[in-house]
Amino acid sequence: MSSLEKLMLDHSPDILLLVEPQNLGIIMANRAATQMLGYGEEQLLAMAVTDIESSLQDVFYWEDVRNGQYLNIESQEGLYQCADSSLLTVSKSVRVVEHDGRPLLLIQAKDMRNQRRVEETLEQTLSQLRATLESTGNGILVIDWQGRIASMNRLFSTMWQIPEEMLLARRDAEILALLSAQVSEPELCRKRLQAIVDRIETEDVFRLHDGRVFECKSRPQYLGEHVVGRVFGFTDITERTQVEEALRDSRDRLEERVRERTADLEAANSRLQSEKQRQEELIRKLEEAQNQLLQSEKMASIGQLAAGVAHEINNPVGFVSSNLGTLQRYINDMLRLLAAYEQDEDAMAESARSEILRLKKEVDVAYLREDVVGLLGESLEGLQRVKRIVQDLKDFSHVDRAEVELADLEAGMESTLNVVWNELKYKAKVVKDYGHIPQIECVPSQLNQVFMNLLVNAAHAIEDHGVISIRSGHDAERVWIEVADTGKGIAPEHLGRIFEPFFTTKPVGKGTGLGLSLSYSIVNKHGGQIEVHSQPGQGSTFRVILPRTPPAGGISA
Repeated sequence: MSSLEKLMLDHSPDILLLVEPQNLGIIMANRAATQMLGYGEEQLLAMAVTDIESSLQDVFYWEDVRNGQYLNIESQEGLYQCADSSLLTVSKSVRVVEHDGRPLLLIQAKDMRNQRRVEETLEQTLSQLRATLESTGNGILVIDWQGRIASMNRLFSTMWQIPEEMLLARRDAEILALLSAQVSEPELCRKRLQAIVDRIETEDVFRLHDGRVFECKSRPQYLGEHVVGRVFGFTDITERTQVEEALRDSRDRLEERVRERTADLEAANSRLQSEKQRQEELIRKLEEAQNQLLQSEKMASIGQLAAGVAHEINNPVGFVSSNLGTLQRYINDMLRLLAAYEQDEDAMAESARSEILRLKKEVDVAYLREDVVGLLGESLEGLQRVKRIVQDLKDFSHVDRAEVELADLEAGMESTLNVVWNELKYKAKVVKDYGHIPQIECVPSQLNQVFMNLLVNAAHAIEDHGVISIRSGHDAERVWIEVADTGKGIAPEHLGRIFEPFFTTKPVGKGTGLGLSLSYSIVNKHGGQIEVHSQPGQGSTFRVILPRTPPAGGISA
């Protein structure tokens, strides 16, 4: 045999054996035979086929072959003895072939183990499917694409009262006609049962002539992408329908009773209207009182700020006044020296000249000339500080403008810091980390009021001395500015209430509980929000987040 023929035989997935009829010896075996049976090729060629095929029918067949009876065999199941003494189940075929004028027997055997496993798995799946169909609470009917009944469970035949002889005879057309004849809408039922290849899912309710009510749901059955039938599920909803109808009757009676009580309620409603008007008047008075309290809180804050500003102004005014007094004395000394020079120093006697020299030494002319420049510089700086503090106070309150405008929140925070500095400088070190946020449309005076409340609260939260950090940042849609302190923090049970009006954890007389409530209202009107993070003993962080564009409804100034 050529190497190409051998190569072709070795690549066959089935066992191929060539047998000499006279002695039943194996004269050729392919690679699949050695691999499946476990014998080497030389072992197989030294064996008779009866060493491998040992079932009773095989023994009879090969005995007939010895006696010259050569018969072809198609797909006969048999057992092959493997080298490890195990038995291999095969499906074999035997062909009588001629070679050089003499007959030979070609055996082709397929390993049946995988096929058996597939058949067992399929049988188990079908058994589970049958059990599932029988145990479900719905009547199941399956119709194939040709309109014939492919399957149904017992519950379906029981629900529709299909005669046993009709089921045994498989008279599909009569069974389907029986279904349509039992419902009050036979045309709809026939239409559903005939629409087998539709891809839509349906849901219908059929009322039977005997008073029962069936709910029918159907969906197409697919094989790949093709519709090969339709599955119908029927549920007996008679009891549920009766309950629903009883509920509707009860509802109708209840509605009638409601109508009867409406007249009584209208009479009571007229009395409630007068009570409502009285309550509205009380609510209006309460709102007025609340607005007065809010204004009182704001005025108290402004008064406190004014005291701080006055204190801050006193410092630069004090040293400016002192420097000006010193400057006046220096100038007087200089005038005394000039008067002495006016007496014509050159014409003076030696004694007079020495006196002038003594006087110059006494007033230290060189020091005066240097110090007068420094004094004037400090005086100008003091005056600039006075102007800056006054300007910051003006910027903080924006007394000259209270409209919506483009504003720099970081500049507003700076002016607010200068205004409340007297409240902060003895309690905390202020650390600033600005993110150079863009200007936004807002009411600056209102946001400055928010910043003031946050800064003052941060100072009050620090018991001895701590740090107040001011940070800012922005993204494509929002800007934010936050105030963090290293104070005592806020208890978890208080975090949910800090923005409530009149809620405060400060001692009596230290606050009214309206500062954060007012701040929340201002930020909310600007379309923003205030985020709070706090841990007792470690401090709190309040972040004011505002949109870069004003809210659609505008901002109330």
